[in-house]
Amino acid sequence: MRITKTQQPDCLQKCCCEDHFGALVSQTSRVVRRAMDARISADVTPELTGVRGMLLGEIVRANKENRDVYQRDVERWMQLRRSSVTALLQGMEQDGFITRCSVEKDARLKRLSATPKGVAYHERIRISIDNFERELQRGIPSEQQAVARSVLERILNNARDLAGETRAFPEGSADGRG
Repeated sequence: MRITKTQQPDCLQKCCCEDHFGALVSQTSRVVRRAMDARISADVTPELTGVRGMLLGEIVRANKENRDVYQRDVERWMQLRRSSVTALLQGMEQDGFITRCSVEKDARLKRLSATPKGVAYHERIRISIDNFERELQRGIPSEQQAVARSVLERILNNARDLAGETRAFPEGSADGRG
């Protein structure tokens, strides 16, 4: 019988994370993403993942504020490659959560809009993600949460520097407010 990574004993899963900080951050990210996907699937619908749910929320908010949203905006928000965003949006469109409509001024641009189905699921998704976030941070005092956020923002900026990427937010601010 072949043992997969997820079936390995804890001592084997931890070994690379003990010496490599980036490995711990990466492993944490994967586990959080899988847990959020499972939560959204169970609470809302198996058609959505956590990423799709968060993206749908951004599209619904932009539509309510009469702001246009395009694929390039999603690429920037999510720091994903064009091909990944294309696949993500195609899946959401096929499942009936969004539509992509051509824009008169530039036929290459496709405006993203939430469908009635997408809008209907939005509130359930928001509640599910809010509950997930509360449970994820359970037992961690607010002061430690603030320190963790600051450290993770620094790691993100350092990683972007190493990758030669432009920072999404100014130093010391996750939301661009300085």
